[in-house]
Formats: sequence, structure tokens, C-alpha cells
Amino acid sequence: MKETIISTSTTQQLLSLVRASLWQTPIDTRPFTDALTTDSYINWDAITTMALQQTVAVLAITSALTLPPPLLPPKEWQYKAYSFIERNRRTHLLLDSCVAEATHLLKEANIPTVLLKGQAYARTYPTSTLRQCGDIDLYIGEANYRKAYEATKKFGWQSTEEFIPKSKHYGCSLKGIRIELHRLAGILPTPRANQKFREWSTTQILNSQRKIKIDKEEIILPTPIFDVIFVFLHLYHHFINGGIGLRQVCDWVMLLHTHSRSIDHDELEARLKEFQLLKPWQAFTPIAVQYLALPEYECPLYSPKYNKKSEKILSFILKEGNFGRCRASVKPCPKGYWHRKTNAFRQLNNKMLPHLSIDPWRILNTYTRTLCNGLKGICVHILRL
Repeated sequence: MKETIISTSTTQQLLSLVRASLWQTPIDTRPFTDALTTDSYINWDAITTMALQQTVAVLAITSALTLPPPLLPPKEWQYKAYSFIERNRRTHLLLDSCVAEATHLLKEANIPTVLLKGQAYARTYPTSTLRQCGDIDLYIGEANYRKAYEATKKFGWQSTEEFIPKSKHYGCSLKGIRIELHRLAGILPTPRANQKFREWSTTQILNSQRKIKIDKEEIILPTPIFDVIFVFLHLYHHFINGGIGLRQVCDWVMLLHTHSRSIDHDELEARLKEFQLLKPWQAFTPIAVQYLALPEYECPLYSPKYNKKSEKILSFILKEGNFGRCRASVKPCPKGYWHRKTNAFRQLNNKMLPHLSIDPWRILNTYTRTLCNGLKGICVHILRL
């Protein structure tokens, strides 16, 4: 039988390390002892590469350092691992500092904010520093969007992109950390589902009473049901459009675990149907339960009948890496307008078509919409010639 990426020793070793860190349990050492038996060595370079590609390096190396002596990585690897963990810890401190400072400054400018993703999700892990750092997302809302943009100019925050009044978010940076100021929490592909999500998400965010303190600053978080739907919406959007790493799936798993007693399953199912996310959600659930060890009772709408589909999804995740950076088809953008368009079309096919069997309607909808936008751009280019 042909070996799949899920059954390779490197993948099994990585998943064993990740699970041990997520749940603070002893490491399943069988993938490591099997490797010593069959190959006479453990390929730590391969494990490290995959962990970095999946943005779960801290989870993996933290567990690896606790393996029994015969299975421990080489000393040089351990020194690098401790250095990586320390850098990630310092980055967390910097991110927390930026969240607190940004929230405080915007609050003084009469612009309330709600923290999305990132440092909020990190606090659902056994230790927040186990989560590899990303950027900062603050929900501003439509009414304060331009006001927030103008405020960032006064604060001296560096712009990282052009401000577009109708875009989902505006990017800027504080102390070298990227901050996204969200006008909208997310955008769904169909008008009806998008309108429903927009109305619901605004209510869930603005009416939330959840608060945490970061560097003595009071930070508002969305409601638990918003968090578990939003994290899935975000990871699924990137899965379809560019690729995700295991970190995004771990975020979803940790949120489901943290909010397991707060989520009304009937309401969750109704909302997922409304937003056309129910089938994708169910297709991902076996990954959470069977590969990342989330208890079945903490995984709403889990069903083993989606096992085969979830294996295919996990295989895509492991092959493509975070944001598709490991995809074999990813090449430097060529020079010349028509070469770039041809390359973009090839990339679109390579990203979308392999996922067709997973979610046909959504893939075709996204594929067609992206293709039409590209053709419109070509028409405008030709008319300008």
C-alpha cells in the first residue's frame, strides 16, 4: 500500500509531539522507537522543517525536550530549540505590550476595540507561549473605521498598506508588529450568507461582556460562540484560498476545549447552516478528534463518517504548509503583464481544483468569482492599450 503523508514517520512524530504539548500529557513514543527500529535514527531535521512549515514549532520542540534520553534530539538541536522558545516568549511579551498600548491609545481617542484571534487565542493554550506568534487583529467596526485610520497617523504608527474605506481591514505596524484594524470581522462568499454573518457578528462582538487584562489594560473579547465560528471561518477561508498550517487547527481545537461548556450546540449548528459552513465544519472534526485528541464530547457535530474526507484535508494541510508556502507550484512571480496573468491562472488552478471533492459548491463559487475578477482586470488592461 502506498504510504501517505499522514502515515509517514515524520508526520506521526510531529503529531505525537503536538498532542503532548496541547494536553500536557506524556508523549506517545511509539513513532520514535519505531523509527529507531526501522531506520536506526530519528530525522530531527525533517521534524523541525515540518513543524516550522506548520507553525507549531514551539509545541513540537517543547515536547521533544522531554523525551526519554535514548530518544532525545542531539545537543546542538536542543540548544537551538531553547533559543527558539526564548525568542517566541519575548515576542509574546512584545505582542502583549502592543495590544495593551494600541487598545489604550484608541480608547483615549474614543474608539473602542475588541481583540480578535492572536493573543486572545494564545490564552486558551496550557501556556500562552506554546502558541507561535502571529500579528494583532483589533475589531474597530464600520462607524469608527476612518476615525481609527486617522488616529493611527497621529500616533505615528507605520502604514503597511493603502487605506481603502470599503476594505475588510487596514494594516499598520507598532514597534515592528503588524496590526490589522478590522472594519468587518470576515467576508463570506455568497451575498445572503455574508449579510447574515455581518449582522450576527456585529451583535456578538459589540455586545460581548468578556474581558481579560493584558499588561493591566482591560481588553474586550468576543463571545465564545463567535470565537469558535470565527476561528473556523478564518482557517477555512485560508485553507481554500492559500493554505493553512496546523497552528490554525490547533487554535480551533483549543477554543472548542476552552468553551466546551459555554457553547449551545443547537445554536452553533443553526449558525453554521446559516453561514454555509456546516459541511466543512463536519469534514474537519475528525482531524480535531482523531489526530489532535480533542475529546468527542467537546467537538460539536463530530461524526466519523467524515474520516476519509478529513484525511484528505489533513494531507493537503501537511503538504502545503501555512499559507501554501510549501506548495511545489509556488514560484517567483515572473516579469511582464501576460506572464504574470498566466502564472496567476496556473496558481489559481493549483490552489482550487485539488479541493474540489472536499467542498464542490464553494470551490466552484470562489474559483468562478476569482476568474471573473481576473478577466475584468485583463479587459481594463486591453482598453488602456
